[in-house]
Amino acid sequence: MHDTIRQEAQRLLVAMTRDEKIDLIHGVDGMWTRGVPRLGVRKLHMADASMGLRDDAIPATAFPASIALAATWNRDQAAAYGQAVAEEFRAAGMDVLLGPGVNMYRSAYCGRNFEYLGEDPCLASQMVTSYIRAAQAEGVSTTIKHFAANNSDWHRSCSNSVVDERTLRELYLPAFEAAIREGGTRALMTSYNLVNGEYAAENRWLVHKVLREDWGFDGVAMSDWEGIWDGAKAFQAGMDLEMPGGKRWGAKALKELLDSGRVTEAELDRKVLQVLAWTLEIDQMKARRTQAPRGKCAAHAEVALQTAREGIVLLRNREGLLPLNLPPGSRLTVVGPAACPTPTSGGGSARVNAIEPVTILGAISRMVGPDVTVTRRDWPDDLKQAAAVVVCVGLSAESEHEGYDRPWELHWQRDVNMIRHCMAHNPNTIVVVVAGGGVEMASWIDGTAAVLHAWYPGENGCQAIAEILFGKVNPSGHLPITIERSWSDAAAYGNYIPAGASFYNEPDYTSQCRATFDVNYAEGIFVGHRHFDRNGKTPLFPFGFGLSYTTFDYSALRVKPNAAGGADVTFHVRNTGARAGAEVAQVYVGDVQASVPRPVKELKGFARLVLEPGQEQETTVSLDRRAFAFFDVARQEWVVEPGEFRIWVGASAQEMRLEGKLVI
Repeated sequence: MHDTIRQEAQRLLVAMTRDEKIDLIHGVDGMWTRGVPRLGVRKLHMADASMGLRDDAIPATAFPASIALAATWNRDQAAAYGQAVAEEFRAAGMDVLLGPGVNMYRSAYCGRNFEYLGEDPCLASQMVTSYIRAAQAEGVSTTIKHFAANNSDWHRSCSNSVVDERTLRELYLPAFEAAIREGGTRALMTSYNLVNGEYAAENRWLVHKVLREDWGFDGVAMSDWEGIWDGAKAFQAGMDLEMPGGKRWGAKALKELLDSGRVTEAELDRKVLQVLAWTLEIDQMKARRTQAPRGKCAAHAEVALQTAREGIVLLRNREGLLPLNLPPGSRLTVVGPAACPTPTSGGGSARVNAIEPVTILGAISRMVGPDVTVTRRDWPDDLKQAAAVVVCVGLSAESEHEGYDRPWELHWQRDVNMIRHCMAHNPNTIVVVVAGGGVEMASWIDGTAAVLHAWYPGENGCQAIAEILFGKVNPSGHLPITIERSWSDAAAYGNYIPAGASFYNEPDYTSQCRATFDVNYAEGIFVGHRHFDRNGKTPLFPFGFGLSYTTFDYSALRVKPNAAGGADVTFHVRNTGARAGAEVAQVYVGDVQASVPRPVKELKGFARLVLEPGQEQETTVSLDRRAFAFFDVARQEWVVEPGEFRIWVGASAQEMRLEGKLVI
């Protein structure tokens, strides 16, 4: 908060009545702050933003899901995405973007995984920092969410995340910390769940200690919608704004709390000062933008398309079937429930109503020439006569949605049986998966010729699917998650929902009336690729994995200490194939002799390199001292123990190409 803004906010605060102060710290009309009309302090307008501007009355670009953005491993693309979304917000007169989300992918079952940035705090931190900086440069405030340990939507309002502090600090909080310290987000939203026995918005350790004291956050901490249960506790915890209204902090309730002495006038003034400064900051950010605001436009559609191009992951390509090269007179069969219509997103507050979404069937039909026939008939004779079969399966906004958790297994009759039916009649069966996270594949994948994970592609991402199938685009997406062979292999297996409980498929809007239950994060820091390394298991597809139509060679690793107390990791990558392509080189660090349990290796940096055939490029990934640290709870600080650290550079978490060391 700049001194001039603080001074102006202080001047306004002094001029306000008690009633005006109380009004300012709770919202109104669903998506607005109240402002102070008498003093010329305007209302702020908010909207959901996980995949673009969500407002049924405003046409907006439907971008690919956040998890698809994470799969690009491209900081520049994250910035382009954030800028485009913010431009549409500004053009619509919006002030506050309710996103992005950075909760970690702990389990494939979480209903909101598609709104987040994968399983790894390093990847999520770097992507979200780029997004926030670009978005706020356009004159809107971002709102990082959902703080914290919100890794399930199963009865989310009575779910108690029982997780130790070291695990929180090392795995579930770093992306929030980066969003604040490096990204500069001006707002944060707490989650619905409890964290170690207290609701997130009422958890003073979480909000006051970690957020305010440790990270120095001086923006606005708002509740999720009706996410405060005890008004006094939330007030004392350090929250600033109750949304969407004054259920707990309305005039009558808050005056009673103030008059009884349960909460203080000084804390009320601090909250008011925070909201006033936030409003002034947004006005200042807008004033810096001389360029006219742009609503939904061709440039934004191109950003959405490019995100899909770079985020779609080629998981399997047996004998180089892809890219397809269909001879004249051939037939291509496109079947499956996701072929037409193709889901653009998951459901809930993330969903953007795409006006004219492209389907996989439509995109493929436009891509092939007039001498190739595209058919949807899955009769045995038709399948046998086809040069290839594209089976489009997955989830949808109805099955993957906030308020409940999603299935991991594909629909057996509709999806899996169709895949098997097609494979039985045509060896060139290509499966396109449309979903917001990993799905069970081990039971059917062996017979497929190729598999693409397309995530939720947004309004025009199906064009990118067609471009990859036919080789116009070389796939370059890499998994931001680990895909298990079976649910029993997952880190959270046995500690996700209570024993004997079952999933449900409608939002539970009354879960706060149920008894709370514990979700024990017994696996600690060993989630995703850390879990598989520790247990010596091989996932179906490892974190960071992604195939290309070309090949890459790594060489010449050098590791040198740097001025930041870490290391500069320098290496060469060469495109050894016949096509231009992009590689994601990943840098992992492992502590050889730690005094506490640590992962075998952890992602600490990455570089996305675009190379022409035969081109070789040297790149350096700089690691700071914290890349080698663990959080010492007793000392309440990040600690680097002297000794030897291994440095790996690889193409995935289980494909190390180069190995070096650093002695600290």
